[in-house]
Amino acid sequence: MNQFAAVYARVSTLQQEQEATIDSQEAELEKYVREKGYRLSKEYYFLEQAVSGAVLARPALDRLRDLAYQLTPFAKFARFDEIGSG
Repeated sequence: MNQFAAVYARVSTLQQEQEATIDSQEAELEKYVREKGYRLSKEYYFLEQAVSGAVLARPALDRLRDLAYQLTPFAKFARFDEIGSG
């Protein structure tokens, strides 16, 4: 397969960050992605350090969403736009 995959990982506390749990998440995701035959590139790694899931402002997740929106034909998002206008 010649397609790339994106990697998103997040730790929500400083303690998790210090315990290197984001490294273990990253390793598991890399293993899974490679097993599925996708390619990886560091430009498609989106990592959040000490960011709570309860917080809406997550810069790495926002960048991942922006990338997904850019790479996906607009027609697939049209239904989401219709939900708010009905």
